[in-house]
Amino acid sequence: MFKIVRFPIKLKSFFVSLENQFHYNHFQYFQMLVVLIAFSWGRRNIAALYRHLDSRSQPHRSRFNNFLSVDRCDYAAVLRLKAGELLALLAPAKGETVELIIDDSKKQKRGKHMEAVGWIKDPLSGKTIRGHQFVTATVCFRGYTLPFGIRLYIKQEDCRTLGRPFKKTTELAAELIGEFEVPQGVHVRVLFDSYYLCPVVVKECRKKGFRFVSTLKSNRNLFKNGRKLKAGAYGKNLFRTHKKKTFCIRKSNGNVNYSYVDAGWMDVGKIGRVHVIFSRKKADPKILGLLTDDPKLSACQIIQTYDDRWSIEVFFKDTKQLLGLGQYQNVSLEAAVTHLHLVCFAYALLTHIAITGEGAKGKRKPVAQMSTAELQNELRRIVWDDLTAYLKQFSSGDQIVKELGRLLAAA
Repeated sequence: MFKIVRFPIKLKSFFVSLENQFHYNHFQYFQMLVVLIAFSWGRRNIAALYRHLDSRSQPHRSRFNNFLSVDRCDYAAVLRLKAGELLALLAPAKGETVELIIDDSKKQKRGKHMEAVGWIKDPLSGKTIRGHQFVTATVCFRGYTLPFGIRLYIKQEDCRTLGRPFKKTTELAAELIGEFEVPQGVHVRVLFDSYYLCPVVVKECRKKGFRFVSTLKSNRNLFKNGRKLKAGAYGKNLFRTHKKKTFCIRKSNGNVNYSYVDAGWMDVGKIGRVHVIFSRKKADPKILGLLTDDPKLSACQIIQTYDDRWSIEVFFKDTKQLLGLGQYQNVSLEAAVTHLHLVCFAYALLTHIAITGEGAKGKRKPVAQMSTAELQNELRRIVWDDLTAYLKQFSSGDQIVKELGRLLAAA
């Protein structure tokens, strides 16, 4: 481990377009914190991050703490701007489809005085935890995941205390969909699970001219040829009485085989007319209902498209385990929101390295195919190269060894 002496010159291209979005000298704190989150090891609270900085050449730690709580930058708008820039680098052509993926995640918080912390159900454990919940949107295109937006859900009683308007998680999702823009002629397909299959989200998709793909709850009402059907029972009946087709999704870590029955077009309660299929993974007894309003998608394409939604689960896993999503310890709600956005920017920085191919020379594996952990190591190599360039300013070898020894010893 080594310390950062100055902001790495090679990373400035990622930040240059964002400078005019910040007040005064807040921009230097912003860009350094983003690099630290992507660069560092261990926890990502301010105290832990600051240990990776050379204190002789950087502002005092209290300045970074103040930045989290005081800065009033519109991070949501800045993150949208950066997502648009990254998508522009990938240059989607007319007729191509970009996927916008919506999902939410939770983070347990134990602070007694932390604002907007409440009791929420964790779907993984089935337990109720005390923490924060955030609705997230990512863009998936050509295998890249681009963070687009993140919204902290605040319960109604906390909204009254904080003087904020209350918004349901589905309304936050609809907001994110409404804010997404693509070049003219580029199609958008929105992917979400059955929780977000509701009138407010579907209405926003249709208002924007976007298509959607979703799962279907087993208790959802279907209407076909004048008959009212329950989705779960109908899917089981189709699997029992109809001939099943097979489909294989090829992945780098192995193939995934599906069997499916195409139920065709029908009406879903409060949603309208959609194309419904029922599918099941090999050796998995659970039958999953999938639907879309896109007439261009076949049954196999519906399965393939919804499988792309898994990328946001990988995003949550990587940002929590590798970038410290949710590791804030500040009491104020503003600091929590700032932290969530800083982590998204850190992930976007690593994606920028993957897209632009920084450091690709001499690598056996293309940068674009690297995992988040491997991209972190690429970033660390960039920082190390900048450190060696910094050391060249010293006139003698003894001075270089002395300065390098100081930095390594401090780290």
